[in-house]
Amino acid sequence: MADVHIGDEQTFNESALVAPINLISHVAVRNAVARLQEDHGITDADKAFRALLTVSRRYDVKLRHLSAAVAGAEAGTRRVTSAPPLSFSLRGRGRAPKRSDVFADLVTAAVELFSAPAAAVQLRDAVFGGVCIESHTGLAERFRHHFGYVEDEGSAAAYATAHCEVVRVDDVAASPLYNFTDMEVLAQSGVRAEVAIPMCDEDGRNWGAVTVMFDTRRPRIDPFAVEMLHGHADSCAQWLRWYDSEVMPTLVDAVHEVAAALVAETGSAAVSA
Repeated sequence: MADVHIGDEQTFNESALVAPINLISHVAVRNAVARLQEDHGITDADKAFRALLTVSRRYDVKLRHLSAAVAGAEAGTRRVTSAPPLSFSLRGRGRAPKRSDVFADLVTAAVELFSAPAAAVQLRDAVFGGVCIESHTGLAERFRHHFGYVEDEGSAAAYATAHCEVVRVDDVAASPLYNFTDMEVLAQSGVRAEVAIPMCDEDGRNWGAVTVMFDTRRPRIDPFAVEMLHGHADSCAQWLRWYDSEVMPTLVDAVHEVAAALVAETGSAAVSA
């Protein structure tokens, strides 16, 4: 199996707010912390953050994604349904499967289908709308820093997500999708060409894209591989729809439970003192 990485902003670091992905993560976490402070009467922001971090680590879900769910959570009736089958992985089952496992399997399937050196799963951010790298393999650090979050249609993945269509770039150095700085980063990262496959669920919602990257210009791309990966990507989109509606409310509840426990713990300590 390829050496797959699940993003680069799982831990929250105030000194790392240079990359756009860290900027939007910072905003998402602050919004969630404010919501927890309001809901539980928490005066110490660090305590609210600790509740987020505890659940993030327990269920292996990114702080950014968990925070967005906490900040935007609304009460309502929940359905109880089983996870839809994934065409590329058996790890999406159970009551609280790990998104990171599913993304890692999708990245591995992508590089194997195309015999490519690098690939990434990039999802639309729930708050800001651009696409974020969620999982990757073979990507240089500077690439991850520069393209960790891309707004509008500023990359093959962002364009594929916005239009729900396959985007093939045979030579990134000649593509109108990229500006001069983008091209410089791509060149230094060894990316010469790419193909981005959209991830669309059964209702037509665009969740993001799976991008396969090549170290040569105008690579030979098997149409069958594109068709196979497109099926995998749509399968993942349907699973993500289920995950957000069925699993995320449970994780949000867990955050509130931890926050309430921390408040109770502080109250007990105050009484004992």
